Amino acid sequence: MNHTTAPQASDDARHVPVERLQHYNPEVEQRVQGWFASGQPLVWIPILSQENFPDVPQQLLEFADNHQEAMRWPIHQMEELLQLPNGITGWLMPATASDTDVACGVWDGEIYILGIKDRRTGKPQTLLGERVDVATGQADAPEQSAV
Repeated sequence: MNHTTAPQASDDARHVPVERLQHYNPEVEQRVQGWFASGQPLVWIPILSQENFPDVPQQLLEFADNHQEAMRWPIHQMEELLQLPNGITGWLMPATASDTDVACGVWDGEIYILGIKDRRTGKPQTLLGERVDVATGQADAPEQSAV
């Protein structure tokens, strides 16, 4: 794995080290960096799955998933991502957005920015369950499995 550090800003702001994974997607990284650079507030929403919460009954996870709006964790600076609960993957997006294909989690003090794929189909997933190709307007099949 290749550890890199984001370039130092001219305002001497502290930057968080970035670890590039095997399935590194520079477009996703640039988009997230752009969100932070613009100063717009972001939110992190936990992905309510058996993988993230193995001891919670599926019925309770489904109930809580219907109330995601109340679970938005405000993020204003990249460093705040380090305060997320360890080992829990969540969706990351601008606070004004209604959907995202960017997921984020912290494991052992390291931030991971990634995309989520349906384990059955291999298709990219979003918070709302399907990914729309902006160029064509075509949506992936709406069947979403637990991630």
